[in-house]
Amino acid sequence: MISIDEALSRILSNLPPRRVERVGLPDCLGRVLAEDLAATTDIPPFSRSAMDGYALRAEDVANTPARLRLAGEVRAGGGDPGAIKAGQAKAIMTGAPIPEGADAVQTVEESQTSADGREVVILKPVQKGENIRPRGAETARGGVVLEAGRYIGPPEVAVLATFGFPDIPVWGKPRVALIATGDEIVEAGETPRPDQIRNSNAPSVSAQLRYMGLESDYLGIAADTKEALRLLIGEGLKRDVLIITGGVSVGEYDFVKDVFEEFGLQIIFSKVAVRPGKPMVFARQGDRLVFGLPGNPVSTCVTFEIFVRPALGRLCGHLKPELPRVRGVLLRAVRQRRGRTSFVPAWAEEKPDRWEIDPVQWQGSGDIIGFARANAVFIFPRERDFMASGEGVEALLLPDYSKRNRFDR
Repeated sequence: MISIDEALSRILSNLPPRRVERVGLPDCLGRVLAEDLAATTDIPPFSRSAMDGYALRAEDVANTPARLRLAGEVRAGGGDPGAIKAGQAKAIMTGAPIPEGADAVQTVEESQTSADGREVVILKPVQKGENIRPRGAETARGGVVLEAGRYIGPPEVAVLATFGFPDIPVWGKPRVALIATGDEIVEAGETPRPDQIRNSNAPSVSAQLRYMGLESDYLGIAADTKEALRLLIGEGLKRDVLIITGGVSVGEYDFVKDVFEEFGLQIIFSKVAVRPGKPMVFARQGDRLVFGLPGNPVSTCVTFEIFVRPALGRLCGHLKPELPRVRGVLLRAVRQRRGRTSFVPAWAEEKPDRWEIDPVQWQGSGDIIGFARANAVFIFPRERDFMASGEGVEALLLPDYSKRNRFDR
């Protein structure tokens, strides 16, 4: 049985090389750039007005009030702005190009037009360049505007659209297959026998993958026979990553590890000093990765976040895909058996001066109802069996922690 750190180290050292994909603008949200992208033009592409007002020569309004002859109007998208001469001004809209000869813009608020609309009186002087965004002020053509490794959110999408990139180089998403195991489970839409339960692991893992922006091919439930497992595992190994829930313990009918060996998979480890989730298996076949997660639903959720998320996130190009960690104060005393690092479900709440970590009531790794009351898990060290109220702890915030409301008060 290896430590959590050792297990993570082995997983990350066995990741295959990432691959680059090219996607269109509508499909790039949530992806990670694989290459630097450079500006294809200056931005702004022309010197433009930052305000509604009047384009003029600053020297013509050094002494105010100054009366200038109106020589027309410049609208954003209105074509050639033309030019002005000494003693002239043009009305100009925000974003419109600066006419030739103008070197400043005075705002509407500091100006008055004559009754006949032929002249404008400038009430306050302006400096050269005032209220003008020069060409290339934001970026010059050829300069890097988005770096490799950048997560593409809505602002990045706007940058990509600004430069009209026809396709965008991003790190590829691994193709993921998902299998549940066990004669004791049936699908969520079925009625279980008295000795069966509905399958919650596959839907929960599928949801965890979707939170990461990944889809999965659910291949179904494998019965507790080597033949059934061979069939589904063989299909699952056609993908980049295979996730199996259940069947990885040491019971008489836990055949997953045996079938792994039949397929020539290299088992990297099979037990981790973690609670919940000790009987976890990680294996590989060439560049294919296989995660065998424990069958208890809380164990499945926790081991996915601790071990699977860092691996798949890095394959997608994320630099730090792990759950965010916070330091907080424990609000209630907790006991655990020594020997394994525990991840205890809790409610984490940020106060003005600290995080408060309140353990939720739950009955262990099979109690998914209790776990659903948590928005975090806190780390209980393996060498301890008691943590007192008021102690400092480190907690991992679950992916949807900020969207949850607390219902167990």
